[in-house]
Amino acid sequence: MKTLLATVLLGIGLANEAFGQAMSNPSTIPPKTQVAVIEFTPGPNASGMTPESKRQLQASIAFRLMETKKFKVVDIQNTRRTSQADLVAINGGSTAAAVRVGKQLRVSYVLTGTVEEYNTQGSAILKTRLVEVGTGKVKRADELSHQSTKEMRTGGDVEMKTFVLLPIILKLAETLATEAL
Repeated sequence: MKTLLATVLLGIGLANEAFGQAMSNPSTIPPKTQVAVIEFTPGPNASGMTPESKRQLQASIAFRLMETKKFKVVDIQNTRRTSQADLVAINGGSTAAAVRVGKQLRVSYVLTGTVEEYNTQGSAILKTRLVEVGTGKVKRADELSHQSTKEMRTGGDVEMKTFVLLPIILKLAETLATEAL
């Protein structure tokens, strides 16, 4: 028992030492990629998407990207204010508009997209683009979809977010976190 306690205490001490060294030498901590998540624009097959569900989608993507510990995400309210005038252009494919907003927000990347399908019966399709602000090039473009395996009882925002959008968002965050940016 004493050996186990000594081993645990030694492990804690070594972990604290390593953490202290990392904090005293910030160059050993890899920098986080700065990204702005733009509010997605619903397409013609996403008429069931409410303004609240658009804001929740943006917030959920931003949160999941931050959770990967690889990204520093600009506050979504600031992103909304900065991008609102150019929203249709940004999500419509204008990399120049995305770069302009990215420069205003001082980020390396802008994540834009459209909600191609939002079916309250349990399916959604998102098209995303990750625009590199420094070059104006699309670093990554994806089309992600999910069909709920659960019965949609109400067809409301909560069910859509939980059973349909969350799996798409998790896949998007995982994909971007493993991308060499």
